[in-house]
Amino acid sequence: MSEPLYDLFFSGEIMDDRDPNEVRSNIARMFKMDEAKLGHLFSGTPVKIKGKADQDTAIKYRVAFRNMGALVDIRPCNSSVTTKSSSPAATEEMSLLPPRTGSLADFAVEKEPAVIPDITGIDLAPAGSELDQTPSPATAEIDTSGLILNPPNSGSFEDCHIEPEPTPIPDISELKLDDPDDA
Repeated sequence: MSEPLYDLFFSGEIMDDRDPNEVRSNIARMFKMDEAKLGHLFSGTPVKIKGKADQDTAIKYRVAFRNMGALVDIRPCNSSVTTKSSSPAATEEMSLLPPRTGSLADFAVEKEPAVIPDITGIDLAPAGSELDQTPSPATAEIDTSGLILNPPNSGSFEDCHIEPEPTPIPDISELKLDDPDDA
């Protein structure tokens, strides 16, 4: 089985929302290029910047160039390296789309829309009307005349502590231990 390899080309294409001077300086800094070599890179003709790269490397280069504001073309190589792989996915041909093409809508999972219940018999009440027609419960009369309110920061919760009843010990008078010497 063979792993596909790719060649990466740059022809000076810059993303629409980026400043061309900033992109040029970013690429010059990344590749440590002088102005003459940089002019050749931005000449408009495709220049191979990486050859025989695996898919992960090609993606890393594309991401690095996109972060700088530039676009690279990734094309399959004519040759490939033989690797030991038995997975069915490794035998499938993969190809990358050119920049600014394709859509994530191609990978969207189709879902059935939810069924909307019949609401034709529902009416809205006029504004300000009372929706709940049940009578209010009667107010409970609670006598609080015997309660005393202590002043703040006085008293404690010790009087609220309830002492648990001790658990009775069962009668074990009939039990006896065997003497090990008697055995």
